[in-house]
Amino acid sequence: MKANKIIVSFNNGSVPPIYAYRYQIVFSEETGDADLKLFKGYDVNEEMILSESKKFNLEIFQQLLSLLEKKENSEKLSNMTGGSQRSIEINAKKIMIEADDEAGISLFNRFLYLYNPEVLHLINQNINP
Repeated sequence: MKANKIIVSFNNGSVPPIYAYRYQIVFSEETGDADLKLFKGYDVNEEMILSESKKFNLEIFQQLLSLLEKKENSEKLSNMTGGSQRSIEINAKKIMIEADDEAGISLFNRFLYLYNPEVLHLINQNINP
């Protein structure tokens, strides 16, 4: 599978604006760079509070792509609504990761780890200073 871009996104769901946040990591296979952006708030009051870039391991990225291809081919429609939202977008096709999808959450977390093993700590430091 050839992918120019993978976008891993998380939105913490319906919470009061003071607690709302979302982040996304964009992996570019072409450049080997991953860009993290962290936002607080909702809609017009949303504010970017962190933006950084890192190189990532292309070999591990390729392994995750093969797992993502299997996930993409087994995708089923979901009836779940609400709560935190995780998604992985590959070449403009979005795969939603549901709260009860252990394999999907594991794959999502492996992309986070590829970016930085401490990424969740970094995010928590910035949303809860």
